[in-house]
Amino acid sequence: MHDERIDERLSDEELELFVQYLHRFAHHEVDVFLNLEVGHPAYPVYVTFGQDYPPIGEASDCRRPFADRRRPTSAAGPENAG
Repeated sequence: MHDERIDERLSDEELELFVQYLHRFAHHEVDVFLNLEVGHPAYPVYVTFGQDYPPIGEASDCRRPFADRRRPTSAAGPENAG
């Protein structure tokens, strides 16, 4: 895949779409783990997807993008189920 705008930052809207697609990808395509190399070949970025705790650090070190903008769906979540 080639993107003519590779040297541009993502807009806020593009970033939000990227994160939505990332959630879908992780949900449907990552069985146990997946390692990728992306970016410019001279300056690659290594990305690891996994269903275990993070391979480096603690789970609390991981950030959930846009979590501060989530809308509550209902008061009867799993923690309130009885």
